[in-house]
Amino acid sequence: MTNARFPTVVCEAGWSESHEELKQDARLWLLHTNGETRVVIILSFTESNPSTTSTHVAVDTETQMAVNPENTEEEEKTVLAGIDENTDPHYLAGKLFELNQEGKLKKPLIGNISASLYIYKATENGQDIVETFMATLLPPPSKDSDKAALPKHFGISVGDILGDSLPEGHKSDDEIQFCLADLQSVIKTSIPRTARLRATKRALQLLKNTVGFDDESEQTFTQRKRQRVAPIGTWK
Repeated sequence: MTNARFPTVVCEAGWSESHEELKQDARLWLLHTNGETRVVIILSFTESNPSTTSTHVAVDTETQMAVNPENTEEEEKTVLAGIDENTDPHYLAGKLFELNQEGKLKKPLIGNISASLYIYKATENGQDIVETFMATLLPPPSKDSDKAALPKHFGISVGDILGDSLPEGHKSDDEIQFCLADLQSVIKTSIPRTARLRATKRALQLLKNTVGFDDESEQTFTQRKRQRVAPIGTWK
């Protein structure tokens, strides 16, 4: 779309935001960009509260969280007892991540994860949004489920992606197909990265609580994103 201020297709991924908050973001994109944003793809994550290692009895391969049924908290206690003003936050974060992978944290960095994909578009009258596609990505379907009935792809029309700038020989309703299995692989790769991020945050909090480490927080990505598309006063 020539001279467009906003993208025609927007992807929203929610680790820190609920599905309802992401839908609100979708409304902002679809209803407050003068029709420039035509499709919002939402990847919504739901996480159960991480349990202690003493109550977990299995290995959760989808969340990359090693779980040990035995009480193996002694190593964590040793690491925490060694925190002082000379403790390097990166070293502490690394130790927490390692303990998490080995199932030796009392409170794991990540709980059990489910993930769903949603596609939203504006209604014809432009007053609201409508869900046009939904698929569950995690957990994967069980062996007993009817996998044949589950979608393998989702499509976005060329017209929605390119707007009025269609190349010669293409129709607006021609679709580009995206493989859900590839998206599942990307999600599985992102989970241990999230665990590393959480290990860093936990390390900084431990240092703050123990030796008064001062970590100045910045404005969050969510706040910056909403300020870009929201009418003044919509979000605080």
